Amino acid sequence: QPSDDLPVERVILFTSGVGYFEHGGRITGDSEVVLRFDETALNDVLKSLLVEDSRGRVAGVVYPTQAPVERTLRSFAIDLSDDPSLAGILRQVRGAEVVVSTPSGETRGTVVSVELAMRDVGEGVAQVPVLSMLAPSGLTTARLDTARRLQFTDASLQAELEGALMALAEARGGERKPVRVQFRGDGSRPVRLGYVVESPVWKTSYRLVLPEKAGDKLNIEGWAIVENTTDHDWEDITLSLVAGQPVGFQMDLAEPLYISRPTLPVPVEVAAAPKTFERGVATGGGGRSPFDGYAEEDEVSSKLVRRATAQNRLGFVEPSAAPARERMADAMASTTAALASGGEEGEVFFFKLDNPVTVGKRESAMLPIITGDIEGRRVSIFSPSTQGDHPYRGVEVTNSTKLKLMPGPLSVFDGSVFAGDAQIGHVGQGERRMLAYAVDLDVDANRTSTQSHTVRKLRILDGTVIQTTTVQNEYAVELTNHDQSRDRLVVVETPRYQNWDLKSDAKPYETTDDLYRYEVELKSGKSKKLSVIQEQIQDSRMALTSLTLETLLVYQRQGAASQAVVDAFKGYADRKAKVESIQKQISTVEGEQRRVAEDQQRIRNLLQAINRQDALYARYMRQLEEHENTLDTLRASRAKLATELTQAEDALDLYVRTLRVD
Repeated sequence: QPSDDLPVERVILFTSGVGYFEHGGRITGDSEVVLRFDETALNDVLKSLLVEDSRGRVAGVVYPTQAPVERTLRSFAIDLSDDPSLAGILRQVRGAEVVVSTPSGETRGTVVSVELAMRDVGEGVAQVPVLSMLAPSGLTTARLDTARRLQFTDASLQAELEGALMALAEARGGERKPVRVQFRGDGSRPVRLGYVVESPVWKTSYRLVLPEKAGDKLNIEGWAIVENTTDHDWEDITLSLVAGQPVGFQMDLAEPLYISRPTLPVPVEVAAAPKTFERGVATGGGGRSPFDGYAEEDEVSSKLVRRATAQNRLGFVEPSAAPARERMADAMASTTAALASGGEEGEVFFFKLDNPVTVGKRESAMLPIITGDIEGRRVSIFSPSTQGDHPYRGVEVTNSTKLKLMPGPLSVFDGSVFAGDAQIGHVGQGERRMLAYAVDLDVDANRTSTQSHTVRKLRILDGTVIQTTTVQNEYAVELTNHDQSRDRLVVVETPRYQNWDLKSDAKPYETTDDLYRYEVELKSGKSKKLSVIQEQIQDSRMALTSLTLETLLVYQRQGAASQAVVDAFKGYADRKAKVESIQKQISTVEGEQRRVAEDQQRIRNLLQAINRQDALYARYMRQLEEHENTLDTLRASRAKLATELTQAEDALDLYVRTLRVD
């Protein structure tokens, strides 16, 4: 017999957007437990349902088919997919026996047809549906528009109509789908079933009360916000809240899947033909009958059947599922705290509420999970990212609650006065966090950042000048406390540069990947400056040509360049000067060659206009001869200088390539 009152006994909510819901109770004999779910949750139930019968067995789980409703309706003997009229339904059941009650009486007969006929309607005539039946007395008719009742005498046909109507009802939008869990057994016994479905993420919020007297501990309250979006009241349930993100996914298991199948011709056996066989020779030992293995296979099959029936009484459950649940329950009960127990199972942390929880269906609740003292101190906080010229008011807390603090908003109260809001992240046991909740307008903070470069050493390697420079970055914060009644402990965060050395006298009390943290005790009405210096040694490369002797001598006076480096640079400068001198001489010779060649061309142009017998003609010819002699001399000089330039350049290149001086 069906039962819908198996109550929720246990709920586990995850921060990944799913929840585990466990129902429990007692049943008697063969029973059926009905659970109802939204259509969107049905797939999750089919994927995760756990069922346990302590002294019986699970016969199966039945749920409405999720095939398209049109396809489902067409599977019934009476097809309602096209929304047929009464006449349309009767046309589908021609040959079935029906009983029709009309104002003139009751008629039993077999449906022959339904036709439209002209009949008197009021003061006029209209077409009305008329049912033709074969009764014991012969063919008879009945007007359907005046029929008061129509009944099928065939119970199976009546059931088909009821089934089609039920399929329509179940397919109606918003209808919750029944899942029927069938149990078989004797006597009264406990059963349990659980499933994982989509559920709102549980959230946390905190209240932090600061003490009025210095040295007193802080007080923290932690609340879990949960929503019961199910159709079941949670009455005195065991509630656990898990902070973890197990892998989850959705899969459409409810909707039937159909695949295309090929259409093949009907196989036809070919008539057997006579066949002859060669004579065989026995080899001994006898052969195995093709039927010998059947007995063994039957035995294996029977063993599998016996093993299946002897399995634990969980339906659709691996044998290790129930023990895993028990291990989680044991772990939840292993740790205690003020209002909730905490523990770890695998990679997740969870809270288990110490007292039963009651939340009505479609209601939400705030449930206390943490309350009590927590270690901490008042601080003002100034960071590189702080906007403006004031630090934040804040607290530095150490999680001494023996429970993990989950991310959420935190309201801060200074005594009985609201002081501000903060955001807390994940804080493990014993970990320390700073929380900022307001701007400290009584403290001014002026920050400056400067950088300096000092050349420490010059050396020459393979003709390249390597310059070693010390780069110092100073980040300074000057703090002034205008509060005339209260001192301040200011936590100053400064940038931390990777691969830089800390050179300042002040030492941080804490570091992060990108920050140093310093404590600055700031008396009432006083000022104090924090200076943080970080240093890095940097090497840069430059060509010898980028240096001058004057610059090098300055570096030498500063102790950055040795005499050997200066002498090496002088040797380089002398060789380079020689190359440049030869290049200049070549340029002078080439210029003279161009001048003489231009004058030759001028004389040749004049000779074209002068008579060869004139004395001027002979004079110009002598000048051409002198110019040719000069060009020969210049060409020889240019060739010699080119040879000298090649030798000087080779000497300079060899000197530079082999130059290594510290």
